[in-house]
Amino acid sequence: MTQSFKTTQDAFVKAIKDPRTYNDANPDYSRRMKIYQSLFFNNIDSFISTGFPVLKAIILKLFDNNGWESIVRQFFIEHECRSPYFAEISKEFVEYLSTDPTFDIELPDFIAELAHYEWLELDVSIRKNEDNIEFYHHDENVTAVRVSPYASLAAYHFAVHLIGEDHIPAHPAQEKQFYIVYRDRDFDVQFAHVNPVTAILINTLELSEEGMKLEQLAESLCQQLPQIPQNALINGMEQTVTDMLQKGILVPVR
Repeated sequence: MTQSFKTTQDAFVKAIKDPRTYNDANPDYSRRMKIYQSLFFNNIDSFISTGFPVLKAIILKLFDNNGWESIVRQFFIEHECRSPYFAEISKEFVEYLSTDPTFDIELPDFIAELAHYEWLELDVSIRKNEDNIEFYHHDENVTAVRVSPYASLAAYHFAVHLIGEDHIPAHPAQEKQFYIVYRDRDFDVQFAHVNPVTAILINTLELSEEGMKLEQLAESLCQQLPQIPQNALINGMEQTVTDMLQKGILVPVR
């Protein structure tokens, strides 16, 4: 690739991302460039709008459509996407927001967390099906469990499941909020808002790809939570494991 061609290519890409950088006296060239600019931006906007409906609704309420377009445009200009696939755009947008970029409008502090939560729902919904996954059968004798490949644990400072157009919190929750986003046996995406002990249980299992025997899990929890009486902790673990098996968050290791 010659330097002159690379320079031309870079200028072309920059003009598509940021129309302010393009100025050509030739009206035919300008018309063609506007088609490219509109096509690429509208595609990006469509994917982000589809992936983050709650986030978009809040931005529209606070700053109208100009505010939303300014956020998408700034992402399009500033962020260097690492994947050529449009399906990855939502993930790239979450990563961009996590860097705490400065916008012309003042966004609520929960924006990055809400975006991650919405992306996680999308991610769980499109995860590749695994042939060897078999959910729990009623009254099955389970001796070992693992986290379903269609489930993920997440932690936020805000109660993201409550955020919407009619609830825009100004401050984070008093305690950290834990969620499990998962796809059930009917392939419907669900979430569970869980307490810290349950989050530790799920995190412990997530660290063991092959799963754990229930005795090993109980021993690990007792080591991590010595402040809780062992009998109460083990009884609570057994109830939680049964509930999570029924939901499809956990699956038996057979």
